[in-house]
Amino acid sequence: MKRSGGVLPPGFIHEFMSSFFYDQFGRQRKWEHVRAVDHLYKLKQKSGSDPWPVVEAVIKVWEDTHPIEWEAYIVELRDIKRTRKDPKFASTYDKKNGGYLRYTLDIPDKVIKMIRTIYSVDELPMNKDFFVAFARKFPRFQIAQKL
Repeated sequence: MKRSGGVLPPGFIHEFMSSFFYDQFGRQRKWEHVRAVDHLYKLKQKSGSDPWPVVEAVIKVWEDTHPIEWEAYIVELRDIKRTRKDPKFASTYDKKNGGYLRYTLDIPDKVIKMIRTIYSVDELPMNKDFFVAFARKFPRFQIAQKL
């Protein structure tokens, strides 16, 4: 590696080395993820009993740190919405059980896990009321046109 007239821009090695670290299992991690976690916990303390600013920040963190997964998820959501026979209620007929199924909301698994990591079951029960409020606050995750 040449230093003068260099192949690498000045500060490249330091920047590369300081953007990653290895956890206790030897897996490479990014410092930006640690900073995001710190931000989310501070936001939780600041927002008190209102979880929605934290939930919104969790979605933003996932969107920013996993842009390829985010784009794939958006495409998948569009496909799901298009394939519903009745888009107003997002229902389909279940031949196996002989009934109609409603697909009202689709939240990425990783987002749910991130929320659950920050909030315990007692702090934030993920019940029907939570999911209805989630659909109203974040309509891009809503499949059915009507809740």
